Amino acid sequence: MRTKKSLINMFVGFGGQGLSFIISFVNRIVFIHYLSAEYLGVNGLFGNVIGMLSLAELGIGSAIVFSLYKPLAENDRDQIGRLMNLYKQMYRRVAVAVAGIGMALFPFLDHLVKGQSVPHLRLIYLMYLANSVLSYLFSYKCSIFMADQRSYIKVVWEQAMHLIQMLIQILVLVLTRNFLLYLGIQMVCNLFVYIMIAWHADREYPYLKKYHELPEPRIREGITRNIKAMFMHKLGAIFVQGTDNLLVSAFVGLASVGIYSNYSMIMTNINSLLTRILEAFSASVGNLGATEKEGRIHEVYRTADFLMYLIYSYIAGGLLFLYNPFIRVFFGADYLFPMSIVWIIVANFYLNGMRQTNLIFREAMGLFWYDRYKSIAEGIVNLIVSVLLVRRFEVAGIFLGTIVSTLTTSFWVEPYVLMRYGMKKDWKRKLRDYFVRYVGRTTIAMAVILLSIKICGKIPDGNIGWLIVNGCAYTACFGILMRILYRKSWERKDLLDRAKGFLAGRR
Repeated sequence: MRTKKSLINMFVGFGGQGLSFIISFVNRIVFIHYLSAEYLGVNGLFGNVIGMLSLAELGIGSAIVFSLYKPLAENDRDQIGRLMNLYKQMYRRVAVAVAGIGMALFPFLDHLVKGQSVPHLRLIYLMYLANSVLSYLFSYKCSIFMADQRSYIKVVWEQAMHLIQMLIQILVLVLTRNFLLYLGIQMVCNLFVYIMIAWHADREYPYLKKYHELPEPRIREGITRNIKAMFMHKLGAIFVQGTDNLLVSAFVGLASVGIYSNYSMIMTNINSLLTRILEAFSASVGNLGATEKEGRIHEVYRTADFLMYLIYSYIAGGLLFLYNPFIRVFFGADYLFPMSIVWIIVANFYLNGMRQTNLIFREAMGLFWYDRYKSIAEGIVNLIVSVLLVRRFEVAGIFLGTIVSTLTTSFWVEPYVLMRYGMKKDWKRKLRDYFVRYVGRTTIAMAVILLSIKICGKIPDGNIGWLIVNGCAYTACFGILMRILYRKSWERKDLLDRAKGFLAGRR
């Protein structure tokens, strides 16, 4: 049942995000045609600023979702209702905090933007801030779908409304070229999604309205402990992921933020697509941790880690091969970075992707506390190294800072914590085997990617048709080479067996 729910969540999320991915590109092409690069920069910059304000969320979502796994598995409605009440109370406080901190930053907007020429900049910022505050007031009920392995319900509402939103935004840009109206449509559509998800949660879990109490003090203390740990994780993540556009804007200029925003948009859509896969399995992993033995958990972990390796190495190679040709065809040569920067961006993507299985199992097993200082160290290293390197290498220096911070912290701390405190039995051997597999797989992936690119590199790439041909050729080369190299892999066999089991159950 866990595998079935995971795959349903994955297929729904993947399909919806894939369609959204296509419309997003059309939206961005229209955006660039009718508005200037500075608006792209503002879009990316304020998105990062609001992302940094999410620090006020403290990691409440992850802590509460973890707390819901066991009562949902045991159908303990009283405890579920109490936890949801606590979640609602906490998120209302977060909304107030985000609004307060956001307004405190308002007088300093001019210091965040270098050489800007965008009118109504302060009003645009307030609209971004209002959109963020509304999300905290209405979206807390999403958590019960996530924890109950039914995230597809949330995804359907989000993706359907997102498609409608982008189509209306495209029409508005063509007819009015009004960025404020463009943002207003986004706010209204997001609010509608939050209201509909809340309505659906009330219909699917009507018993929630019967409970008005909070969890017992002992339960709240455990949640508070996890929230403190997740706060440190979020703080580090914001310093690592949320400062790139700010540093580019402050040290290089808003136009460079606009150029990077196209690369970032592609990467964001790909990560959103992959997040749907990860979210589809996260609740099932939480249920697994609450009901199964340690040996079984480690088997599932190895299979999931192999799947993430195949996915992220395939996409990393595809980005190296087609990133710049894609941007040249759709957005123009003026929006290109040199290949040296593309290599760095893709390396960051791969390193981050290879962490995902560890992060899923860490959150599902509630291991937030043990690596809480890691994220702070990662954020500090990233900020210091990025500032030092940006003066000499400009944009490339900022992304190199992220690589350095990952390799010196998360690369080894996260698997150590998972094996030491999650898998426990024979954890040193498991940790050693993990790093041996990591190095071996990365070496194989690099060889397969470079060979695939060399084989396909003579195909033209000057239009959409040739891009599709290149993509298909690369996919075929990568798939055939990986099939040959991993034909006897235990993880591959287990992955295929699970897929066959799911398909057999659908007949």
